[in-house]
Amino acid sequence: MNLRNSRHSTLAAVAACVLSGCASVPQSGVERTPSEVKVYETGQLSVSQYQVVRRIWMDSWRASFRLPTYSSEADGIAALQAEAGRLGADGLINVNCIDQGRSPWSSSTGPVIVCYGNAIRVRKNEG
Repeated sequence: MNLRNSRHSTLAAVAACVLSGCASVPQSGVERTPSEVKVYETGQLSVSQYQVVRRIWMDSWRASFRLPTYSSEADGIAALQAEAGRLGADGLINVNCIDQGRSPWSSSTGPVIVCYGNAIRVRKNEG
């Protein structure tokens, strides 16, 4: 009997994980173009001035196994801006790009850059 309950619990947990992956629709209902997503420097905004939409590339269980890589920092930031825009964010903050060196699993001799950051919505001034 316990084995059967355990299977049902496991099935329910897997279903919840799969369904939560489909919940990445922009909350505001408005997608933005990458050029509309501004990259803010650390300290440029106070915490009360924005709302975090998502930690891009780090909020998923997939980040434990694989992160997207880029050949340049500019390509990585452009990809972050595209993803943030898809989520309805209007900015990025805490953006970091790290050169991982050459990948041992690739025949490419170019750099392997990993970028991540927080997609945000800047709060409008009231008053």
